[in-house]
Amino acid sequence: MRDQIVSDFLNTLARPAVPAPAGATVAALALAQAAALLSRAAGGDAEADRLTRQALRLAEIDAHAVTHDVPDRAQPAADVVAAAGEVVRVAERLLSTVDSAALADVCAAAEMAGSSARTAGLAVEARNGFAADADAVSERAARVTATVRSGVRSGG
Repeated sequence: MRDQIVSDFLNTLARPAVPAPAGATVAALALAQAAALLSRAAGGDAEADRLTRQALRLAEIDAHAVTHDVPDRAQPAADVVAAAGEVVRVAERLLSTVDSAALADVCAAAEMAGSSARTAGLAVEARNGFAADADAVSERAARVTATVRSGVRSGG
């Protein structure tokens, strides 16, 4: 997956083959993009860079779990929810440290992380688990967006 061309991955994803990587794998890939966006917004951030690599690895682990019928298929998706929480935490930290031009990227990354948490949380539930943290991560991401929007509207 790491070296797969995006169009090839999308074609694989679009095929109705069962089993195939789906929701949590896509959530992890979006999360990797969100973390990379945070690193860019911060002008380089070691934690965001680590989270980018971690999320990409989680995508690979989830895809393997689904396609190879791993016994605890819910765990990789639960790990995506936890990693999304870490990405949102970095976004929260960056709110007060990046310049105003980078705030849109911080907001976009938080939104992607919130969406990744919700999507992976649904995958956990579908795989007979429970992802209690998914909603909390999503709510924290929404607060990042609200903070950025209120700052923009007030001219801050």
